[in-house]
Amino acid sequence: MTAVADAIKKVATGPHLSKDLSREEAYAATMEILSGEADPVRAAIFFIAMRMKRETNEENLGILQALQAKTEQREAEVEDLLIFADPFNGFNRHCPVTAFLPAVLAASGLPAVSQGVFEMGPKFGVTHAQVLKLAGYNNIMPVPEAAKAVNNADIGWAYLDQSAASPLVYALQALRTQMIKRPSIATLEKMVMPVKAKTRTHLAIGFVHKEYPAILGWLAAAFGYHSAFIARGLEGGIVPTLREASNNHRMLNAEMQECRLDPADFGIEQDTRGVKVDDDDVTAERTLDEGMQALKGQRGPAYDSLVYGAAIALWHTGLQPSQRQAADHVRDIINSGKAKAHFEAAIQS
Repeated sequence: MTAVADAIKKVATGPHLSKDLSREEAYAATMEILSGEADPVRAAIFFIAMRMKRETNEENLGILQALQAKTEQREAEVEDLLIFADPFNGFNRHCPVTAFLPAVLAASGLPAVSQGVFEMGPKFGVTHAQVLKLAGYNNIMPVPEAAKAVNNADIGWAYLDQSAASPLVYALQALRTQMIKRPSIATLEKMVMPVKAKTRTHLAIGFVHKEYPAILGWLAAAFGYHSAFIARGLEGGIVPTLREASNNHRMLNAEMQECRLDPADFGIEQDTRGVKVDDDDVTAERTLDEGMQALKGQRGPAYDSLVYGAAIALWHTGLQPSQRQAADHVRDIINSGKAKAHFEAAIQS
């Protein structure tokens, strides 16, 4: 009997008889799937049955550890590093100007890595990879090169595509599309750590459903993140609405905290939630234009989104003492052209 078959026998026996897996069992089953040893039908049954049963924290941790085992990792020579991922299936209502956020963070003193894929169903929205490729960035950069970019004081950031960092995880894309419903891997893949800092590696991740902050916070601490900012962001992303206060969460010292944020406290006043496109035609081209204009200091929702996202991260990680000071610092960085220089240095490298 294989690890996947054993797991299915436990988790796919109905609402009253299904049993939870240990972390080790979930890890073994996922490793078998990622290694290509499991029949695709059994792999799909495993993930669907786990979702219907509702995964436990220990099961999620076992799956996440398996994803990490199949992800190349490098240590960067920086004290602090922020890893974040917007939804892998992209955005279709707001331009994902967070594609430019790592460069703004790096210029502001916090090296950063974002991760994702070029496209993913069922949403098939605009992704960081699409925007960055259009700008001339190498969106399939190997992990060692990404770590090198993070170490470079003139760059300090990188985008990592799952196809380069976790190819065996990426190979499940076709199976996941056939499954229709999103398995736990759709959340956990955003938490892998392809690059880590010498001292403190931080996570930023979005959530939609109210039960997820506690799950994500527990996992982040158990997995080795120093802290986590868990955002009620636009379309499941990491930047909250610009228009009003939002209820977010933080994991600090392995403990969860509620984190209500008001854009006004960051000096932001907007009547829109984000970079909304009037005709709902969100494109990589439009996002690239909005992002570059913001990096040039042009005020508007794109500029404020970058200020808000970067200031939250700087305040959350303790690199700036207050929310307003963090926001003012980011504005100075953008207005000086430093953020644009960090973005362009990565494109040209």
